[in-house]
Amino acid sequence: MERNQPIGAWRDIAGEVVVAFVDAVNAFDADRLIDLFAQGAHVNDQLRDFWDKEAIGNWVRREIVGEHFTMEVRDAKEHFGDTILTANVSGDFDKTGLPDPMVLSFIFSVCDGKLARLIILMTHPEESEPEIRKAAI
Repeated sequence: MERNQPIGAWRDIAGEVVVAFVDAVNAFDADRLIDLFAQGAHVNDQLRDFWDKEAIGNWVRREIVGEHFTMEVRDAKEHFGDTILTANVSGDFDKTGLPDPMVLSFIFSVCDGKLARLIILMTHPEESEPEIRKAAI
């Protein structure tokens, strides 16, 4: 994947709360990560929903800090009030069948200085075929 921006330029686009999220992820700082979320916040990680700080806290401790998840941000965009980061990610999670590098999109909605919504999706190049899943017959 080509870099669309100079290294570090994403920080100027992303804003304080999103930058703090990336820094806390890469520092494996669960308390700081959880504190960035609003009460009643929503995380959708690969189509799994986590609602409220308690569920988000469990997700952070298990899947971010617990699996030594890291992000190398490649690109940032502002889009209709949201911030979208594209990042190469790594960690101690099972990588069987996953692309290398694994690229995820992080779509952040910020309200009153807190993360209100975070959607995380696997990113594929535009020219790739969509993944179609068919039920076994």
